[in-house]
Amino acid sequence: MLDVKDLLSANVGRAKNKRLFIVSSCIAKDFLDLLESYVSKDDYVVSTCPEQHHINLIGYKIASFISYSNISEVTVLSVDGSLHCVQLQYIIENIRKRFFRDLKVNYLVFSNKKIIRVNEKIITLSRHLSKLQKTLSSEST
Repeated sequence: MLDVKDLLSANVGRAKNKRLFIVSSCIAKDFLDLLESYVSKDDYVVSTCPEQHHINLIGYKIASFISYSNISEVTVLSVDGSLHCVQLQYIIENIRKRFFRDLKVNYLVFSNKKIIRVNEKIITLSRHLSKLQKTLSSEST
């Protein structure tokens, strides 16, 4: 059985030299069997919920994991379409961009009981509504 730790109470040192796998708490709770097929033995799996905890607190803890445990790869899995969960995608993208440029990130979303990989460009673009509008406007002309 997959051992999923709570992000905010997990000890960052326990993930030393592993990959960090961050999953929305509701997915970990309700779809553990599906989640298990995406996790490897090299993953340290943590769950969190941006609806319960402020994203700045979550982001600080994630950055601490990356820094103190020598994390070189992070996977983030959140519920597609959730205005709370999308913050997990954004905070990881921002942490990588601002502090850990060499960090490899895998962006995943859960939709219709399936896990879908999302390109980082989609994450970046969706944060900037004016750029998204420009992209959509140029497609319609």
